[in-house]
Amino acid sequence: MRKSRAGILAASLATATALATGAAYLFHIPPFERVGTIEARDVCENLGTSNKVVPALREVAPPNPSYSFVEQRNQGSVDFFYSGCVGRTEDSEFLVSRTEATLLGNSTFESWSSGPASKMVETENPKNFDRFNTDADTWGVVSKSKAAIVTPCFSRGHQGLTTIILLRSSAEPERTAERYRRELIALATSTAAFAHKDAGCTLPFKV
Repeated sequence: MRKSRAGILAASLATATALATGAAYLFHIPPFERVGTIEARDVCENLGTSNKVVPALREVAPPNPSYSFVEQRNQGSVDFFYSGCVGRTEDSEFLVSRTEATLLGNSTFESWSSGPASKMVETENPKNFDRFNTDADTWGVVSKSKAAIVTPCFSRGHQGLTTIILLRSSAEPERTAERYRRELIALATSTAAFAHKDAGCTLPFKV
């Protein structure tokens, strides 16, 4: 049976569309732009050595052809300790980490969470964060875009370190908050463990 002209035209259009789609994928024409991969060698050392760091970053990072990380470190006395990392895509920051010395004194969880832990909060009230504990002497708060944790460092003056991980843009905004929280806790605890050792803390920190 002879094929109709309409059928031939439809088949031709389908073939042309398939070829165009394949070419777009091959040459990385939107929406098939190449998505880069975050590798361990590219990540800031001060995010820690946990085997969860790179998988966590891959989970939360927005799709982009390339990623880069810039480390900032100040290795002085713990009173002035500072350590940070900025994760970037080609055109914007997607993640920021910060660890600073914290004079806890007689602080309570509430005073810490609304004080040192509230730094870099631009869109959220820290009172809305969920609390998590890694140890009896350690406090943590987490949301869909931020995690903060305080670790004991020196008994002198009850000094500690506060680590904050802030996610500025994410892979899938509609993804459940619980998935982000899990990855942010992993990043925060790994970063805090590295800083605890880097600062020469004498009080234990269990992760």
